[in-house]
Amino acid sequence: MDKVMRLFVILLFSVLGLCFVSFSASEDKVFAEVGTGVDIGNRAASFSLLTLDGKEIELESFAKDKVTLLVFGTTWCPSCRHEIPLLKEYYNEFKDEGLNVLGIDIQESVKKVKSLADKNKINYPVVLDSKAVAARLYKVVGIPLNIVLDRDGIIVYKANKPPEKEFLKKLL
Repeated sequence: MDKVMRLFVILLFSVLGLCFVSFSASEDKVFAEVGTGVDIGNRAASFSLLTLDGKEIELESFAKDKVTLLVFGTTWCPSCRHEIPLLKEYYNEFKDEGLNVLGIDIQESVKKVKSLADKNKINYPVVLDSKAVAARLYKVVGIPLNIVLDRDGIIVYKANKPPEKEFLKKLL
């Protein structure tokens, strides 16, 4: 009988211990900070890339306290080129209210990207992701890929089409 009682007490404490661990873990999740990642609801993963004139832009500094629209694309992509007038319009209209736009060209030469930027009179910064580091980080499968970060750097939009103007207005 003594063995049975010991086994029962051990089992009882094990079950109580598991319950305590489960409840305390669920309480921690409620107060956990937002994780860093590349999906909606995550704090945007940071990267550093060079602009067309060789200046470094680090996402964390660039997007600090601003609503930021990241646009991954290439010069040869018709949909990417088609978005440029809308992106210019968004930037012109909302830059003074705190909107940043950052074009991220994937694996193309400075010469090719600069030519497209000059031809289209792009008024927002464009960076070169020459080794597709940021594209891999953000799991870019189709282009263009538009990602919107709120003022806290949290991803609130991720799609292959630009966000609606009203969506941006609400964030600003």
